[in-house]
Amino acid sequence: MLQLLSHHDSRRLRVFFEEIDYTEPNLRKHLGAPELPSRSLRNMARLLDRTSEPSTVNTLLRWFWLGIAQTRAQSEDLIPSEILALLLQSGLLAEEEGGNLVPAAMLLPIEGYLVASDHPIGIENKQVEMVLWPNPTSKFLSRFAVRRHARTTLDLGTGSGILSLGAAQYSDHVVATDLNERAVDCARFNARLNGAENIEVVSGDCFAPVAGRRFDLILSNPPFFITPQTEYLFCENTMELDGLCRRLVKEAPAYLNEGGYMQMLCEWAQLKEQPWQERVAEWLEGTGCDAWVMKGLSQDPEEYAQHRIKEMSNDSSRDNDLYTGYMSYYRHRGVEAIHDGLIVMRRREGQNFVRIEEVPTRPGGELGEMVLATFSAHDLLRANDTDDKLLAIRPRLADNVRFEQVCKPVKSQWQAETLTLRLISGFPFHMAVQPLVAEFLVTCDGTRTAEEAIAAFAASAGAPLATVQAECLSMIRKLVERGFIIAA
Repeated sequence: MLQLLSHHDSRRLRVFFEEIDYTEPNLRKHLGAPELPSRSLRNMARLLDRTSEPSTVNTLLRWFWLGIAQTRAQSEDLIPSEILALLLQSGLLAEEEGGNLVPAAMLLPIEGYLVASDHPIGIENKQVEMVLWPNPTSKFLSRFAVRRHARTTLDLGTGSGILSLGAAQYSDHVVATDLNERAVDCARFNARLNGAENIEVVSGDCFAPVAGRRFDLILSNPPFFITPQTEYLFCENTMELDGLCRRLVKEAPAYLNEGGYMQMLCEWAQLKEQPWQERVAEWLEGTGCDAWVMKGLSQDPEEYAQHRIKEMSNDSSRDNDLYTGYMSYYRHRGVEAIHDGLIVMRRREGQNFVRIEEVPTRPGGELGEMVLATFSAHDLLRANDTDDKLLAIRPRLADNVRFEQVCKPVKSQWQAETLTLRLISGFPFHMAVQPLVAEFLVTCDGTRTAEEAIAAFAASAGAPLATVQAECLSMIRKLVERGFIIAA
């Protein structure tokens, strides 16, 4: 069990790790690759070899990355006595009989923070209440977080507290909740260790710990695995199929301020004779929120079951029984596929929009800004819902738009084969355009109204204004919705 240090001692410990360069880039150099020790990867021998030279960083890596004990005599030569005392006082280390110092947690440098969690061996040892280290899903959600000023932010299902640490930078106050008491203790420890004094950590199920409170932002990476078992609190839950994610979507609006956002990673099942969009669309009905659902990976039940079994068990002797149990669960319920994705909701009075789509898997750039821009685009279209209103805006191409021309050689000359508009940040959406359309779009620079730009284009093309106007307005609406055009 981790023990809170004083603010002063937490800072001393944090500064020590900074001074010895216990950082992601430096650890990557020491380890060769930032992979965790794993029986399935059979990489312990390599990691032991990479950390064999006596040094302060290697000592810490062997404790807090590899999870192996070292003697006090070895450690005292490399770790200052006051730091060693703090590591023992905090519970990050424990001393066994005979003088061995045993790590009781992982301690990873993540995005500029020091984050304590349980070691991966906890999965192999069936530690059902283990606190997972900051994993790719948490990092993914953090990249999408709406990083505007928030009076209050809720981190629902905080785990180690990594999302709370990030939110503390742009929020006046952060509330982190978790059903797992070990996670609550861990998140409190990490908040104190990183000097984040505006984080409040409370225990309880779903929204119960924050009854009656409202937030400008809710972030949630809940235990969304769709499995027939409920062994691990950090990834599995007791509700049928994707019932937990549906519950959170239905309940979240009551905890959002007007204009507040909820961002949640989730998985949902696709059932027989039902399009994948319909199930998640039902979750959003009557919520009083605008919503953007971004579907990522899709897996058939067989693939999903095999992946989860490999991820959660190293005992191959159980594979057949586990797989049979998974497939019986899916077949009985008519599951044809399992999808993962991100749901973003914004509470707003009036008629709401719901946008559900499959998105590219490798977004880049400022993703929180992309989320805000997408909702702003829908606001722009709603505010200019007639041709007359849309003609009055001053459209311009967004800064992240690029025009690509691919040519092929024809009779000793280059001939344009494809013309493409492409976004170079956010989701890399692209759209094929015709030469005349490209000529029109480059004139959308924010200096003229859409009406003026269209009239000039029609005159230069010698085409009927009414026809050109109808086609250009239709195209502008599409390009605004997708993020290619904004209003100056």
